[in-house]
Amino acid sequence: MSIAAYLAFEPADEEAARQIAAELERYEWTVARSSPELRQSDRLAALVQTVGEAAVVVVLASNAAQDSTWMQREVAAALNNGRPMIVVITGPLAPDSWITATLDTATAIDLTRGARSEALSQISDRARTASGRGRVIAMLNIKGGVGKTVLAANLFAAAHLADKRSVSFIDLDPQHNLTQYFLSPGERHRIRDRNHTIYNVLNPRGDSSLSRNDFGAISVPLNRARGKQPNFELVAGDERLFEFTLDTRSDRDKAEAFTRFRALIASLRARSDAVVIDSNPCATFLTRLAITCADHIVAPVRPEKYSLTGLNMLEHVVREVRGRALRPSEFSVLLNGVNDRTRSSETGDADSLTRNEIAAAPFFASALLQDEVPYSAVLRSAPSERIAANPINVTAMMRVGGRPAKESLARAAAAILRRAAPQ
Repeated sequence: MSIAAYLAFEPADEEAARQIAAELERYEWTVARSSPELRQSDRLAALVQTVGEAAVVVVLASNAAQDSTWMQREVAAALNNGRPMIVVITGPLAPDSWITATLDTATAIDLTRGARSEALSQISDRARTASGRGRVIAMLNIKGGVGKTVLAANLFAAAHLADKRSVSFIDLDPQHNLTQYFLSPGERHRIRDRNHTIYNVLNPRGDSSLSRNDFGAISVPLNRARGKQPNFELVAGDERLFEFTLDTRSDRDKAEAFTRFRALIASLRARSDAVVIDSNPCATFLTRLAITCADHIVAPVRPEKYSLTGLNMLEHVVREVRGRALRPSEFSVLLNGVNDRTRSSETGDADSLTRNEIAAAPFFASALLQDEVPYSAVLRSAPSERIAANPINVTAMMRVGGRPAKESLARAAAAILRRAAPQ
């Protein structure tokens, strides 16, 4: 059974931790706490697994905590696994401590005057709403050329149009192809001039840094049809993201970028059924951002010889980032471009060969979706050349296209959202 809440604290904060645990248990939470049994070098993997499976992590920040190596490990495990965190300040913190540099203490709950009932109620209220409304889904494959970006756009357009799902996209790829798919050059330039791209979110200071108060207002609506409808929106990409793929950014900048990105995620998931991150097809700092915030990872695969190699690389990268053994339920593998009649028949049936190879793999067998996306000229790998007043019109669900492709997109999107739902 998954742990509902994990309390990270030092022995000096034992009494505060006991009262917080009692408050959460009063609302039927299952609570695990820092303990000497878990805080042992030979049990580090078990500690990371416990923290990584928590629904929420409560961090008791104090002078004792900022000097604790084990607290740093617990917080790192929470961050690497995208766990929602509630920071509770129980004592004075140094301005230059790792806690203030790593965590968002501006929204911390103050327990320095004792565990008052209103503060404890605030903790339990935060815990209930910590995960927000929507699920965060990362479209990832270390191998390029699998149709990830166009598939992301069309899958979740299908979820939006067929199932009335509200969707927020984040274009986290320096090539920003998802942004180019939906928006005209003129609109992209206007967004950049307003400092309303993902680069301005990640950039912590300077003229190109966006205030956190504006994070919730920078998304561009992609369905501009008249009338009330679920939101379908995009946080635009920016080629300047390449700065975060190189070693040109300081550790401080990257730490602040993590905090700011998590704040953006929180604002989007509060109003959407799905927050979809389209990331670059390699292992960089940006990939780490996507992995640490994702509730679920979708790996598109084209039927070809080296598909399983790319999946194995992806599984290895995710496991390294999260620092724990992974569950197949955290992944969905989606075959894209099946029944392609233009493919040479000399290599045999690539569709069935790829499907069988993945189905035989121990980790990915149960992650392989039964629903597949057929090859379709409408699902092109290049962005549309058309300039549409309503960007959603460039998707397969709105353009003239085969009914089987549209139905397969809607089925696959529904299957992904079911797998991404809380277990």
